[in-house]
Amino acid sequence: MPSIRIDRHRMTIIREGVESIINPIDCVALEAALELREREGGEITVISMGPPQSEEALREALAFGADQSILLTDPAFAGADTLATSHVLARAITRLMPFPDLVLCGKQTIDSDTGHVGPQIAEELDLPQVCGVHEIHLDGDSLMVKRLYDGFLDTLRVSLPALLTVSHEISVPHHIPLGNLEKAFSEGEVIRWGLEHLDLTEEEVGLCGSATRVWKLHKAAAKRGGDIASGSPQRLAEHLIRKLEALSIIDEEEGKG
Repeated sequence: MPSIRIDRHRMTIIREGVESIINPIDCVALEAALELREREGGEITVISMGPPQSEEALREALAFGADQSILLTDPAFAGADTLATSHVLARAITRLMPFPDLVLCGKQTIDSDTGHVGPQIAEELDLPQVCGVHEIHLDGDSLMVKRLYDGFLDTLRVSLPALLTVSHEISVPHHIPLGNLEKAFSEGEVIRWGLEHLDLTEEEVGLCGSATRVWKLHKAAAKRGGDIASGSPQRLAEHLIRKLEALSIIDEEEGKG
């Protein structure tokens, strides 16, 4: 696994030269879209913002079964926080013709784990949204969706067009046949859009368009090793008491008591 490199001047991750993969829960969202297409028809467009090497992940999405893939890539997009990322993705979605009936996103990513991008896209596009969905059913011109929230099962009706973020429980991604992969990488087309295609300025995107900045980075403290003990309950209790005494959590007299 390649080590993460940091641009210490901009305080951003250096993504060039790092392998790009589909975020695992976005694979789940794509599988959910494929299942909806099988039941209801339609077309699936996959969009990602990233460096040029992200094209490989988009070709993988074509192999999964997506109809079209678009890579939003431009040096000006580098260093974006979730707000600037959402702004670019939302602008790209407005360029789709016709405008999509449904936008599906994974609930969160495995790198920053914020869960911000989906809801922020919905706000940019003024779409109704539901987060953490694990079941979707089309009902006329609206959706019936289910999600677990604070230990309760919510069933919600959402008018279309809408944006949903999905949880892992909604689908299990299928295995891609080798023939599909070969065809996607040899014949598949990944459309590339940059700043000029989206009618955006450099002030709106990347580091300039970000509302947050990383102020300081430091390594996490090393975790202390654990201690595994075995033996009879009495022996384990005595071992625990000695450890607590050594850490000054209890004193010797308390241990005897």
